[in-house]
Order: sequence, then structure tokens, then C-alpha cells
Amino acid sequence: MGPVVVFLPAADEAATVATVLGRVPASVCGRPVRRLVIDDGSTDGTGALASAAGAEVVRLEPRRGLGAAARRGLAEAVDRGAEVVAFCDADGEYDPAELARLVGPVLEGRADYVVGSRFAGERRRMLPHRRAGNALLTLALSIVARRRIGDGQSGFRALSAPAAAAAEIVHDYNYAQVLTLDLLAKGFRYLEVPISYDRRRHGRSFVRPGRYLRAVAPAIVREVRSAGRGAPRVRARRPLHGPGRRRGPRSGGGRPALPDRGGAPGRPPADGHRGRAAPRRQGPRAPLSTWASISGGPVAHTVDLRSY
Repeated sequence: MGPVVVFLPAADEAATVATVLGRVPASVCGRPVRRLVIDDGSTDGTGALASAAGAEVVRLEPRRGLGAAARRGLAEAVDRGAEVVAFCDADGEYDPAELARLVGPVLEGRADYVVGSRFAGERRRMLPHRRAGNALLTLALSIVARRRIGDGQSGFRALSAPAAAAAEIVHDYNYAQVLTLDLLAKGFRYLEVPISYDRRRHGRSFVRPGRYLRAVAPAIVREVRSAGRGAPRVRARRPLHGPGRRRGPRSGGGRPALPDRGGAPGRPPADGHRGRAAPRRQGPRAPLSTWASISGGPVAHTVDLRSY
């Protein structure tokens, strides 16, 4: 029985990192919790403060971006034998004391990938432009994924050990949309749970609307295109075709959904590259049925993985 590893990607979060670490419970659902901070080139002493607060610290130098920090955190957690990997932002917007909400469904076998939804829980003072931007990007992600997503940009998530090992984050700037598309395409069960949210009170977010869209939109396009060039070993729930297959309205000629993706599940790609796009594993393409769940109840969602 492995530990739950919680990591915080952090870049110049000296004002909040110790407080956020202090709210991470020592155990959750009967499992011990290990705390880890991925210090992404901070210049304000974030790493030293995190170490003084009792966390293990992994330093990235020079600064590489939130996507690169999340990729490294997943790899480090897998190396530590985590049964569940969780992560949240270090800026105080999320409350790690709610860790059991995300970890519980994974340990109970109900989900492989759990996202904390700010829009299903209590939102305190989310700025109007942030609310509007999140709604638009989540709608776009839902369209690409061909399924309902409630919060596409949440910074509080949990993954089973197999999902964490198989996850690929294909660019360094951010992880939010591409991680979800990647894991859905690989057949991992998705669940959203309500969490609380409070706006950042210290420092400044790296998200600037123009820059964010210029970085994220091409990454999503790369995710879509690269998905058609290879596929991982996937855990299909039932075949798309064959004897006994009940054909739903989307099978055969319906609107296609998520494509399959490249590479066999293993640990995430190494973090030693400098560019935005991470190395991608290649493999034979295969069909997949995805069984997904969201906080409103289970949804059986059969997808055709040949294209979006």
C-alpha cells in the first residue's frame, strides 16, 4: 500500500507556499501523505521556505513553466511509489485540506483521474474576467473532448498510479487542457468533485489572456494532431465492434470523439528538454471505449478514436 504523494508546482510563491503546505493533511483515507514541491526556478526563496515547512523540494533550473513542473512532479511521485498522486497550485487558491474529496474516489476504484471543480463548489471572489475566461476555455475543451467538462482549468487534481505513469504533458507552458485530453484518450475514468476556491491574494498569476491563448491553443492543436499518429496500450472497457456490441447513437457514423494517443503507459517523458513540446511515445493505434463519470453521476460514453 503506497503513500499519497501531493506535489505543488511553485514559481516565486514565497508568500504562500508554507501556508499551503501546512494545510496538507498528514494522512488521507488511511494512507500517509508525502509532500513535494517542484520549485520552478524561483528567485524569492520559495524552495528554502518549502524545505523548512517539511516538504521535499525538487529544483528546476532555469524556469521551464507550469507544464514542465507538473510533468516533473508526476514523474517524481511515480518514482516514490505513490498509490495516488495529487497536486495543487501553491498560490493559496485551493485548499489541500480537501484532499480526501479527490483521493477518495481513486482509492475506492471509482475513478482514475479526478479534477476538483470550482464551479461545482464554493467560489469566493473569482474575478469576473477569470470566470468568463474559464467558462470559454472549458466550453472549448468540452467541444474538443466530445463530452461535458465542468472545469477545464482547475489546479487541484488527483491521479491513480497507472494514470500518473501514463500521463503525457506535451508542452511546458501549462498542463490543464492537454492532460485531460491525453488521459481521456487513453481510457482513464474521469470524475469531477466540488471543491472550494479563493482568489489569489499574493503575487501575480502567470496567466495573461493573450499570452495564455497563444500558448495553449497551439498545444491543443498539437495534441489533436499527434493523437492520430500513434496510440498507447489502452484499457478498453468493451470493443467498439463485434458480436454482442450494442451500437449507440454515436457508433458507426456519429460524431467522432477523442482520438487514441501514442505510447505505452509508463512514466511521463523526461523533463530534460528545453522546448515547449515534450517527447511523445509512438505505438500502434487501437479502438477504445471510455467509461467516464462526472460529479452529477456516471456517464457511459462510447467514443470513436479515429479522429476528433
